[in-house]
Amino acid sequence: MNDFHTPTAEEETAKMMVSRLMDDARMSATEISEALGQRVSRRTIYRWAKGESVPQQTSDLVELGKLYEKRCSA
Repeated sequence: MNDFHTPTAEEETAKMMVSRLMDDARMSATEISEALGQRVSRRTIYRWAKGESVPQQTSDLVELGKLYEKRCSA
């Protein structure tokens, strides 16, 4: 049995956006959670950053994308 998992586009997108928000925009997981209206917990933000989970709601991914555009677009 092969345990290798190929990440989905959503996993890669959420992971990249959260990582860049944390690294480039210097936001903490708590700040990201607050900026998203506390729709998800700080722990969930960490899980997205590590690729352990993905946004379960499309609206969460959309809001994350808006925050990413606002804080990381040059």
